[in-house]
Amino acid sequence: MEETGMSKLKWAAAAAAGACLMTAMGLARAQTQAYPTKAIRMMVGFAPGGATDVIARILSPKLGSYLGQQIIIDNRPGADALLAMEQVAKAPADGYTLLMNSSSQAINVSVYKRVTFDTLKDFAPVINVGEIPSLVVVHPALPVKGIRELLQLARVRKGELLYAASASSTWLATEMFNRMAGIQMTRVAYKGAGPAMIGLLSGEVQCMITGIGPIFPHVQSNKVRAIAVTTLKRSTMLPNLPTVHESGLPNYESGVWYAMFAPAGVPRPIIERINAETRRVMNEPDVKASIAGQGIEANPGTPEELGKYVASELQKYARVAQEAGIKPE
Repeated sequence: MEETGMSKLKWAAAAAAGACLMTAMGLARAQTQAYPTKAIRMMVGFAPGGATDVIARILSPKLGSYLGQQIIIDNRPGADALLAMEQVAKAPADGYTLLMNSSSQAINVSVYKRVTFDTLKDFAPVINVGEIPSLVVVHPALPVKGIRELLQLARVRKGELLYAASASSTWLATEMFNRMAGIQMTRVAYKGAGPAMIGLLSGEVQCMITGIGPIFPHVQSNKVRAIAVTTLKRSTMLPNLPTVHESGLPNYESGVWYAMFAPAGVPRPIIERINAETRRVMNEPDVKASIAGQGIEANPGTPEELGKYVASELQKYARVAQEAGIKPE
């Protein structure tokens, strides 16, 4: 009799647990179907006016309109977006906190010691926005007009040529260039892209690898000389400028990409909804024009494609940092 009573109690407990689980699943399903019911916060780890911020502001008005809720841009600059990444990694997995980030998403773990998250496990990839090709630019006083001439000069003046680096992405891109070419240019660190550009324009440094958008007006006015594009394909903005790959350094490839992420655990239907609506926004003619005007070559895809790409970028930059002897600080 006692055993039968215990069995009934166990059955009742199991039934109650099952009912709670079904209720929770039903609630989660209802919340997912109703998403979004309030404003969405899109965090940007860089100051207003930078490329990542500009991209977020290009996409957010129409994306918010298509989703039916306002998207609020929340700038949290610091440590190449590390601070914003930490906050998003710890945010509730409900789809109301998003992150617009750059290549820093894959680079930070290789250059910063104080990383409190796992780049692959703590973030859900949402959508790749695109890539800005970088340019290898030199001060006009430097007697080089192409990559081969730059490499020859760097070998003769070992360690004497100075390059500007304003972020982890430009730093590792140039160190990868150094290692692949077997040369040694010396890094001068700047606290932002603006000061780095001023350093190049003034002749304080002789070389810089930087995104095509901000430097483009200075290339057009001949204040700096562009000698190559860093992506494997030539840029539509400078179609006659050869790539590093075709100019004497085979297989060199770097650029700054931009993508959207969410905290890990956000329900798959929400991720798919944001992905679909973002692609819809990016197909709008005015948005296409704005994105192209920033020098961005759009490349939206699936969350899975972005996840695989980030994983490959993590490996690439970890290898570059190791070969360059860069230790996380």
